Amino acid sequence: MFVRAIPEVLSWPYPIGFDTIVYAGYAVRGTFVRMPVLQVFKTTSLLYIIYTLLYKALEDPLLPAKLLGPLLTGLVGFTIYLYGRAAGYKPGTSLLASLLATTYFVGLRISWEMYRQMLGTIFLFLIFYLETRPQTKTNRLGQAVLSFLTAWSHEFITVILLSHKAIQSLGKRHPYKIIEEALTAVPAGLLFLYQIYSPSTGALQVPVLQVASPTPLHLFLYITGFVLYLYLPLAPLIVFGIGELGKPQLRDFAIVCLLLTYLPLLSIGILDILWFRWTILLVYPVAFLAAGGFERLVKGEAPLSRETARRLAVATLVLNVVFTATYLVLPPEGQFNKYFGDWNMYKQFMQTSMLQSCIPLRDIPPTIEAIKWVDSLPGNKTLVLHEAFHNWAQIYAKNTRLVRINEQKLSSPIRQNISQLLVALAEKQNTTVYTIWWTNTTWYNMSSPPPQYKLIKTFHDIAVYVYQP
Repeated sequence: MFVRAIPEVLSWPYPIGFDTIVYAGYAVRGTFVRMPVLQVFKTTSLLYIIYTLLYKALEDPLLPAKLLGPLLTGLVGFTIYLYGRAAGYKPGTSLLASLLATTYFVGLRISWEMYRQMLGTIFLFLIFYLETRPQTKTNRLGQAVLSFLTAWSHEFITVILLSHKAIQSLGKRHPYKIIEEALTAVPAGLLFLYQIYSPSTGALQVPVLQVASPTPLHLFLYITGFVLYLYLPLAPLIVFGIGELGKPQLRDFAIVCLLLTYLPLLSIGILDILWFRWTILLVYPVAFLAAGGFERLVKGEAPLSRETARRLAVATLVLNVVFTATYLVLPPEGQFNKYFGDWNMYKQFMQTSMLQSCIPLRDIPPTIEAIKWVDSLPGNKTLVLHEAFHNWAQIYAKNTRLVRINEQKLSSPIRQNISQLLVALAEKQNTTVYTIWWTNTTWYNMSSPPPQYKLIKTFHDIAVYVYQP
């Protein structure tokens, strides 16, 4: 928790992460606390509700994000440690697995903005913990309640939970045992089905994206490159800890994540459920592999000389401590660790630093000024905004119509430019249209707005443009 708090202190008072600003926008509008009860459960809204209640208590839309990041990270680490101890790991190995899962740069990437996912992960590892304890009626009731909370928190974690329970149920020989194992996941399964069921079509609907790639081989190499990029720094420990996949919870977790990472290869250009998110989720079983590998190397149980094994273990750990430090405290503009900067070809998935939001931290104050300035202009007006600026406008624009442009094809190697969308959406408005962008930038693949947008006012490097066809 304290490690995760470091970038929050350095970025004060603004939150880091992309999704955190979305949470703040929902809280300001009270979106999920005003919904009918049945609609609330139709979405994975538990984190949104918690955030909104904190916003109402603290009377600050940004402060809950600053608090929840470290708190959720600490709880993820704690539940991983609990599971590790219950699964038979020694205290030191459990602690190392907990630290790697939360402070290795991939774990930090999760805590940077994936608060819903972390909330679901806390419930999942509590279920894993209960699975290793005596299976009393109270235990199974606890698993059932936690499974419901998991499904109310995050879709991906629910898929891992349901897959794990299905695999474990199928491994039982007696029908009674199969039913007993499956019952604990029934609340999660029912809620998950309710969430993906579409009354308008009468069918289950899973959102999929189109993955643009020149060839299947190119996509395979691109995905595999991302897997290697994420976990190569831990490779020496992972190799010697591969036996930890004998634990059913870790094995099932890893299998689901790997299968869904490579799912786009089965149907090029059609089927994808954010493959890169599953690759990132692998950090949790990988953390146990690395912790187990470290223990084997230090004990001299690897097929290496005792001195060589210990040096390899310590050197790998020291390297990753350096990686963690540079990822935590260096801004993207000053990231001298080339692994996160120049050598990172996956910046849309794995950001270069913890010290960034959907816009650079230094640009947040002028962005807020620009939004408030447009909002103060007389007459009917519309702000057509890329999602990075729209997230902030949802909090600070009170008298302006907002039109959002979402970043497209995040899963794909091929990126896009939003210039055409800015013009197309502006043409559909019957009011004065503005947008906010940088005066010159490399962010989001657009250096400046299209020529139809004329610059009318600047706030440092942030500018307001008006649409004049």
